Amino acid sequence: MPVSSLSSGAAVAVCFAPEENCADFADRAIGNAEREILVGAYGLTIGSSIAEALIRAKGRGIDVRLIAKTTPCERNSAVGPLAAAGVPIWIDDQARIAHAKTMVIDGAVTLTGSYNWTRGAAANSENLNLISSHDVAAAYSAHWRQRLAVSIRFDRKKDWCRVATTEAR
Repeated sequence: MPVSSLSSGAAVAVCFAPEENCADFADRAIGNAEREILVGAYGLTIGSSIAEALIRAKGRGIDVRLIAKTTPCERNSAVGPLAAAGVPIWIDDQARIAHAKTMVIDGAVTLTGSYNWTRGAAANSENLNLISSHDVAAAYSAHWRQRLAVSIRFDRKKDWCRVATTEAR
């Protein structure tokens, strides 16, 4: 959907790291979810508080789904803990770099920006924008579903990492 076709009535809140705590900013938005969170993650690590907030949301009965850019074999990856919590996960291996850092919450709120869902992002010069708009959320949800259609379902770290290691040789 072209930007020009989106509603201009969006409310936007911004967070800038390292000056502000963008993980808390994201955690509050995740904590307000009532039904669904669609996550696109370039980087997602344990210890960032964001992964933990997503696990808590899943525990509250929120439909949390994740498309990650990389394999769960990387050090400190939150993919394993999220999968163990029952979050369905797909790996986007079609794009050269799946660089999206997005969350669509309840089809009404979108989190997006340069901020990765990682512990290290807090020390970087990053931005995270919360956009309250059904139109913007619909555009991001549509893109999330397009990426889902070409992504590979993640079931077990052991299986995925064994395949990734074998293919790398």
